Amino acid sequence: MSDTTVVRLRPEQVAHAFLTPRPPPQRRPLVLNGGEALRISTPEGEIALQRAGSGPAVLLLHGWEGQASDLAAFAPPLLDAGFSVLAMDLPAHGDSAGRQTSIPQSARALRAVGEALGPLHAVIAHSIGSAVLAEALHAGLGAQCAVLVSAPAHYEHHARRFAAAAGLDREGTEAMLALLRSAIGVEVREISLPLRAPQLRQRALFIHSADDRVVAIEDSLAGASVWPGARHLCVEGLGHRRLLGNPAVVAAAMDFVAISPERGTR
Repeated sequence: MSDTTVVRLRPEQVAHAFLTPRPPPQRRPLVLNGGEALRISTPEGEIALQRAGSGPAVLLLHGWEGQASDLAAFAPPLLDAGFSVLAMDLPAHGDSAGRQTSIPQSARALRAVGEALGPLHAVIAHSIGSAVLAEALHAGLGAQCAVLVSAPAHYEHHARRFAAAAGLDREGTEAMLALLRSAIGVEVREISLPLRAPQLRQRALFIHSADDRVVAIEDSLAGASVWPGARHLCVEGLGHRRLLGNPAVVAAAMDFVAISPERGTR
């Protein structure tokens, strides 16, 4: 019989891992025709962006451990429709500064980007990026409309699942949550898209695939149900990431973004 040693992680180690995004298996740079690279100073360090085009600005925001190129399919139709495109690397992702981040920290960075570059016409966000967007809008980010793809509901639920997967018991999980509160400056349970949504007045479109195994579709339904005037589009068979390149999803987002009091319908 072999002698095996079970290594139990401490709450400090789990909290550190929770806040530390892993780099993607393969870096895929986003190439915007005629684009320029920008670096914006924010309270969370320098944020890397790409900008291309002219006209009302639409910002593309990737998810946790993602990259700007995840939303590459949205850029050409936006540019063709006369929008400018901003593609942002979240803190501790891509070429942005930092090694650790969280939803509220990323939201502070996003708000600073919005203040530096002027009001945004729209933001198209994926996964955790959608939660970051909701926090930033709640804090005053200027944007007319939001497209939230595969949007999660409650940061606390994600943190507790992470703790359980790491082998923490109930006491260890509570200790981890307390460490997160100290690290990010806010109670994790307060970071909730359904909690923020009732106070938001931007036009909003939620898009989610029914077979998403990373973020259950019930999460985005919960957010859309309490966001005043929000629409929800359910698609089938596209999982958590494949929908980002789906022509029907891109077209639905474009149709939604292209409507504004200033521009009329596309």
